[in-house]
Amino acid sequence: MNLKSAVLLINLLLLIMPASASYAGDKNLQTVIHDEHCGTLDFSLGDSRYSGELESGESYTVNFSVNPPEGSSIKVARAYIYWTWSKQGLDGIYPEFKSSLVHSGSSVLLLEEKRYTDTKGFVSRYDFFSGTDVYDLSEDISEAGNYSISLVNAGGDEKTFCVQGAGLLLVYENPDLPQTEYWINEGCDVLYAEYGIDPNMATTTTFFEGDICPENIENARLITVSPSGGYSSGTEARNRLFFNEKTGSIPVIGDIIKLLFAGGKSWKNVYQTNETVQIALDERSVGNYLDSNGNFASIQDNGDYLMATNAILLLEFKEPENPGKRYG
Repeated sequence: MNLKSAVLLINLLLLIMPASASYAGDKNLQTVIHDEHCGTLDFSLGDSRYSGELESGESYTVNFSVNPPEGSSIKVARAYIYWTWSKQGLDGIYPEFKSSLVHSGSSVLLLEEKRYTDTKGFVSRYDFFSGTDVYDLSEDISEAGNYSISLVNAGGDEKTFCVQGAGLLLVYENPDLPQTEYWINEGCDVLYAEYGIDPNMATTTTFFEGDICPENIENARLITVSPSGGYSSGTEARNRLFFNEKTGSIPVIGDIIKLLFAGGKSWKNVYQTNETVQIALDERSVGNYLDSNGNFASIQDNGDYLMATNAILLLEFKEPENPGKRYG
């Protein structure tokens, strides 16, 4: 079985497994954009901070400074609002809020492109919803400057939720910058190795599908985002990040991955947050661990309690001696 067939088999197994919400890794992040051009990208949390409980009519704002590299245009702009503990009394509900983008004194009402959600998934008290709301701002952010993303709780009485913060992903296009290829994966998978869920089950895996030639890559960056990651205390490893590393992320599927992929790297406790800043943003070089196809990343909880929401792989190519031979 070649690697391409293996990835297809893994995806088929993912489709036939139960999709109900739980603390296990059952809502893998999906690729929403895969592209190649000259440029770069940036992910920022701005001045995000934990909101605490937002009552009906209360607002929340995150400020961002946009500074494109000289000569660059903004090709993609995506905003993410990370929320949790959405409830009405003791019942879990989906939050209702209105979001706006503010720039140079003007305000634009934002239309949600996608909402990803997850819960603990078993009957008990405090089974409140968490999620990621996504907005396409490619038509709204086109130049350098200061921008703010604001929201107001539009729910009725006793409908409350907490905001962990917001993220802004900007993809720049510039003919003077290196050729790049990138995958933007997103979603919401709540992971917690408790209540009968062990760390291998509390692992989510996301794939960056496509063929590459690692020898032609100058740099490779992996960016992952984890609201609540690292907020728990303790000295043992509370969370772990894998890149092309053997993992038992999901029964059966994890065994297949172990057989098919020989190398990679893992890191302990990569996500760290505190009472004020409750979104962990991790960026690291993974060029030494690339495979020719089927690259993947896994995020694992070990009693930390965290959300996996974003995984981005950016490849920067060497200048080819012979154009047209980037791929093997």
